[in-house]
Amino acid sequence: MLEGSVTPPNFFFVRDHFDQPDISVETWKVRFEGRVAKPYELNFSDLVELPGKRIEAVLECAGNAANGSAVSNGIWEGIPLAPLLERAQPSSEAALVMLEGADSGRLFEDRSPLPYSQVVPLERCRQDSSLIAFKLNGLLLPVRNGFPARAIFPGWYGMDSVKWLRRVVVMSAQDQASSAFHQSGMDCFYNRVRNSGQDVNISRISSVQVKSSIAWPTDGVKLPAGRYTVWGFAWSGSTAIREILVSTDAGSTWNSTALKRQASPHSWVRWNYSWNATPGEHVVMSRASDESGRQQPMKRDPQRKDGYELNWCVPIHCSVR
Repeated sequence: MLEGSVTPPNFFFVRDHFDQPDISVETWKVRFEGRVAKPYELNFSDLVELPGKRIEAVLECAGNAANGSAVSNGIWEGIPLAPLLERAQPSSEAALVMLEGADSGRLFEDRSPLPYSQVVPLERCRQDSSLIAFKLNGLLLPVRNGFPARAIFPGWYGMDSVKWLRRVVVMSAQDQASSAFHQSGMDCFYNRVRNSGQDVNISRISSVQVKSSIAWPTDGVKLPAGRYTVWGFAWSGSTAIREILVSTDAGSTWNSTALKRQASPHSWVRWNYSWNATPGEHVVMSRASDESGRQQPMKRDPQRKDGYELNWCVPIHCSVR
């Protein structure tokens, strides 16, 4: 349904862990605290008056299906997180930042209700692209997308981009075990789990994997023979897309596609391929690669035992008559 590359806010995907909180912009504040010399608060007026930044970036749910719709591309505006943290003067022990939202609930029956929170390395928060955003596509954030303000970490999966942000807590590595993040059980989610048969390796997911998705045709479509435009999007975290290939014979042969604009880091790029559809059964697939040399896998890693980073090439079956 998209005419260009930017997702309109009313089409932007929404993923919530708890009920949407009731927040008034008149009373909302975000507090910087923890292992800092100078804790402080900002209200909405304070935030919007600071020097800002705009960045176009994909936001994708870590559990988005291989050809799923839990991904969107928007133009975010806000304040870089780095100078806000430096104003609080993190201590020498500072290594992590816990971002806490205004939404709260219970993740497990044996855990207390606690605010939604995520823990991000301080180094990542200091990158130029990390923002506290209050606008999406030139307008104030919709409430369902985090108004008054949310974190945005372009190139990382969406769970760390905490919505309805109200606390930014600087922590040491030892503080995490006693944090709301750990006590709520959130540390049990968004982990990469590999089982080789001998060892189980668990690591935290972060960077978005290289991926392409076909917007048209849809799976199971029936078409008269003729020429069609196969099209979709491709993205790869903090690295620009280099190439998208399309196959109409289940991967036996691959063809180059045309990019609708110059690919750039963080955002997705729209592509299309002119297909002369002849009678028969066809399996259409797309495969992206990025500037770092990563290529979209054909199949899921069989050692993966989690439900995240679902980025393999999805077959689209088309019947042409």
